[in-house]
Amino acid sequence: MSPFYFDFFMTFSREPIIAMAIFAVLTFVAITCMGLVLVRAALKTLARWKIYEKAGVPVWKSLIPFYNVYQDFKLCWNAEWGLVYVITSGVLMILGFFGCFTVSTALTVVTGLLCCFLIVLYIIFCVKLSKAFGHGGGWAVGLFFLDTIFMLMIGLGKSQYVLCQCDDNCKCAKEEAGEETSGEATPPQEN
Repeated sequence: MSPFYFDFFMTFSREPIIAMAIFAVLTFVAITCMGLVLVRAALKTLARWKIYEKAGVPVWKSLIPFYNVYQDFKLCWNAEWGLVYVITSGVLMILGFFGCFTVSTALTVVTGLLCCFLIVLYIIFCVKLSKAFGHGGGWAVGLFFLDTIFMLMIGLGKSQYVLCQCDDNCKCAKEEAGEETSGEATPPQEN
């Protein structure tokens, strides 16, 4: 046996105090990580709650997993893309689960492509969300890299929901422009 050979299990069987110390450190790290994940989830839920209040969406929708992501997309972009994002995330979770049991190049490629697709969708979502609250590209970058912090800044800050879900002839678009509106929207003129 080489003098450089290190038998991991033999060392722990001879020195149980080392094994207990390593177990204690790993337990502390695991509990700390779980605590940080729970704090982040609570802060993100608070941010969504406040964002939904500002946008006039019922706030209970921020509490339902997956449905809140769909509502986020509906709030600032398009409900169909929110559905695509949620379904693709679910497919990616299933592929990731099966990827643990098989070594397949095709599965790896499909999983990688789906990840890239989700990243592109999320970048577009961040841009649309920042514009929906009257911010620019810097906020979109902040939403992408520090989403919880920037969502809290939107929800708890002075940002106002400025996205109009209507066309140019709707009542809210004319009110923003300072024009008088009658009870009905005028139909678009054909050129």
